[in-house]
Amino acid sequence: MCVLITLLQAVKAVLQGHMQGALAVVRPPGHHAECARAQGFCFYDNCAVAARTALAHEGVRRVLVLDWDVHHGNGIQEV
Repeated sequence: MCVLITLLQAVKAVLQGHMQGALAVVRPPGHHAECARAQGFCFYDNCAVAARTALAHEGVRRVLVLDWDVHHGNGIQEV
């Protein structure tokens, strides 16, 4: 079954046990936006917010963000 939901809804559904896993194809990822400033036309880093949400959950130690854009995502690296 495929369900269309937002990235944060997907993260929360997995953490709460409503889904076994999720794949989020996020565009734009916002991977240049840093915590204190926007950069590279990115105002908000969707992936960083989702990663931080997951890391705040008890028992989560690591999060994998696979950014296959053709250049460096400095915002996600900062987080």
